[in-house]
Amino acid sequence: MANQWFRLYGEFATDPKVQMLSEAYQRRYIMLLCLRCSNGDVTLHDDEISFQLRISSEEWAATKTVLLGKKLITEDNRPTAWDKRQYLSDSSAARVAAHRAKKKADKKQVCNVTETPPDTETDTEVKPSLTPAGEDAAPVEPEQELAQAAHAEPAAPVTGLFPMHLEWVPDQVQLKARAAMAGLSLDLFNREAIAGFVIHHEAKGLAKTEREWLAALVNWVKRDAVQAAVRPAAVVSFPGGQRRANGPDFHDPSWRTMTEYDL
Repeated sequence: MANQWFRLYGEFATDPKVQMLSEAYQRRYIMLLCLRCSNGDVTLHDDEISFQLRISSEEWAATKTVLLGKKLITEDNRPTAWDKRQYLSDSSAARVAAHRAKKKADKKQVCNVTETPPDTETDTEVKPSLTPAGEDAAPVEPEQELAQAAHAEPAAPVTGLFPMHLEWVPDQVQLKARAAMAGLSLDLFNREAIAGFVIHHEAKGLAKTEREWLAALVNWVKRDAVQAAVRPAAVVSFPGGQRRANGPDFHDPSWRTMTEYDL
């Protein structure tokens, strides 16, 4: 059956029989696969193939001899192992027919349902849950529910990409491992540092994985720590010398407000 596409396996790039062919012969072999796909079971004669490949009859005869020697085609120009490598299910016509048959069967099954659902909730008997032994399970008190929730398995971490959100809390186990690898104390990842990181990235709307967000948080805190370590103390110039902005000598008579001088 003719089809619009066929399967070409990755081993084509490493198969010695194929890779020992010249690039011209490889291209002609691929074209022969395309012709087989497009024409189905129709036998292609030598003159038809040479015309489709835009080569002379002599060039195709030489090419066919090489492909026959590699056992890549048969005498009637059919690719070997074609039926083994290609599947009937690849045909869209077969898939469409199977899909329509399934829809028809499902529709027929729905039409055969005659059971009437209950009119009210009281028509449905609520059965108590059973233990593995088949006995009625005892009711769970609120205190027991809280205790069970405390010992329940922790929720699985979010996988895949997700945008930063204000409720995000970094996984402490992974954060501790990454902080130690970066040479940072876990105390640096306080509430203020994490809040600044979350607010900044939540506004951007970028989507990353959990690991990427943790790596970005570590880099964020590490950058702040480095900047805090190398940031010099602010110095303000005043008449009579320089004074540190964070420690002026108020007993020095040379201390004045900036408005007292002609700037």
